[in-house]
Amino acid sequence: MRQGKAKRWYRPILLQYGMRALKVTACGSFYKKVAAYHVTTDKGEFLLKPFAGFKSRLDRVYSRIVWLTGSGFSNMPKWRTTLRGKHYVNKNGRLYYVSDWIKGSKLGDRDEDYEKIGEVLAQLHKVSKRSASGFRRYSAKEINRFRQQHRLFISNLAVIKKTGSSKWLTKHGNQCVSLAEKAWKTLRHPDIQQALKNEKPCIIHGDVTTPNIILNSNGVVLVDWEFARLGSAYYEIAKTMSNISNYSLPYMRVFLSGYEKISPLKPEERLIIASLFRLPREAWIAAGEIRSGRPSPAYTILKKAWTGRIRAVEWVDHWAKTH
Repeated sequence: MRQGKAKRWYRPILLQYGMRALKVTACGSFYKKVAAYHVTTDKGEFLLKPFAGFKSRLDRVYSRIVWLTGSGFSNMPKWRTTLRGKHYVNKNGRLYYVSDWIKGSKLGDRDEDYEKIGEVLAQLHKVSKRSASGFRRYSAKEINRFRQQHRLFISNLAVIKKTGSSKWLTKHGNQCVSLAEKAWKTLRHPDIQQALKNEKPCIIHGDVTTPNIILNSNGVVLVDWEFARLGSAYYEIAKTMSNISNYSLPYMRVFLSGYEKISPLKPEERLIIASLFRLPREAWIAAGEIRSGRPSPAYTILKKAWTGRIRAVEWVDHWAKTH
């Protein structure tokens, strides 16, 4: 981005924060080539982020971040407010917010970093469960959503087999179905059902991926909290393992060990996590994209990672049964 153009575009936004831009650099994310901007100003370095959503959702995200900060959770950037005390700027109908720029390195290959991520995630879940009242059954809602996706996958798979549009899914589709059906069987057990009913709501980050993890002298910092909400801790654990481990068994082991350092899991909870982890969500996504005729990045990843994925499922099953 040319410096002059960047200054002209972002000057009105940053001025509302009492800042003057000196340098602006575009930043990518897991999903987009340009998702935010690293802004060097006369007041320091910050992240300027366009928000993809309505103001009501941004308000909810911000209120949860404020609550977490007040509850002692510190592994996240501080959101800045404007000179008028607002947590966003509306420019031409688009919402923008500013948070501290977190310096550090990306997730690498050190086991201890994966353990720290587990600890931070457990702290996030634990601090919000501590004050939760009532039972919202967020995991049960996720499971019902996944059942619908599973049924849609079976329908898509039948069409794919008939048309021959994917040799890989034609060969491995039945295995994907079996993976999910074993999860449903485990989740139907009375002890698991009771654990799901007793689940307390907690705040989840919602998008713990490698680009959203920064390592520095203060430990692990999770950035990009736009998907923060009340949700299923069990699914966040399972999803995070898939997102960050590349199905490396040592990384998964230390991640879970780190989580249980802070928040030990009951046998039923381990089985819920194992069941959610085994669901072939990437195959469901790929099948939908293939049937609709869209390009499918998920399909490329699915084929490449499948052997490691199955090995990881077997390992997590064993972990869940080891107390």
